[in-house]
Amino acid sequence: MTEDGLWAEATGEPEGTVEEQTGTNQAGEGRELSFEAGIEDLERIVKALEQREVPLETALALFKEGVGLVRHCSRLLDQAEQEMRILVEEDGKLQIKPVDFPSEG
Repeated sequence: MTEDGLWAEATGEPEGTVEEQTGTNQAGEGRELSFEAGIEDLERIVKALEQREVPLETALALFKEGVGLVRHCSRLLDQAEQEMRILVEEDGKLQIKPVDFPSEG
């Protein structure tokens, strides 16, 4: 069974490519999946994995997909964090300044 079939079997959703579920193809190209859509997909994967009847092959494919979604959502959060602005008071005026977060790693 293909990953698409495994996704459909485990989640009860119609078959679509796994790339459609994450928003990118294997080369990392394609539409950008929103953070909210990524979280919704993760929730569906978790529910599917919580079913005790999920075959091992299906569970592994879903787990792999979930890891990809976690990485994608984490990247989106990192980008949002870098775009954050803080409101500071200088010379009696409120100004918006970019936040300078120390980089990790």
